[in-house]
Amino acid sequence: MQNISSPPHPDYDDPKELYAFFGLAFYKANILEQGVVNLAVALMAQGNLGVTVGDINRLYDSFDTKTFGPVLRIAKERYSFTSEFSKKLDQALSYRNYLAHGFFKQHDINQMSEDGRKIMIDELIEIWMHLTEADRIIDEYWMSAWEANGITKEWITKQMNTYVDTTR
Repeated sequence: MQNISSPPHPDYDDPKELYAFFGLAFYKANILEQGVVNLAVALMAQGNLGVTVGDINRLYDSFDTKTFGPVLRIAKERYSFTSEFSKKLDQALSYRNYLAHGFFKQHDINQMSEDGRKIMIDELIEIWMHLTEADRIIDEYWMSAWEANGITKEWITKQMNTYVDTTR
């Protein structure tokens, strides 16, 4: 589980750099969303002594058609986050939706100039930083929830490494 702690430093001299930073921010939104799914599935499996791998896979599959908002709602119904972190998650959802539906519309004029693209990249870095912090925290929540089910970080890492090795 590699986690980048700071975004790359922009040069601001290549128009394509804007799209790279957009991709980085939206990627982080997707990673955070998967962390919330991990937490929701772990919480749904807790206390069910007869849960099987097939049951877990079906739970994950049930989230495939849900977007971040409904997934976050399910996690919040099953877990009592601090109000501060709950607000951070709400802002993350807002950022995710903004990236998906409004960022380029909001900056239609900025795209046409070097100074405007700099403004856009700086905003994307700010969004990325917020999403990264929320993701770091949600990772602690979902790992703890899975450990309550007997699945440790070491086991998860081993499974990921095995998967990577078999797909090469």
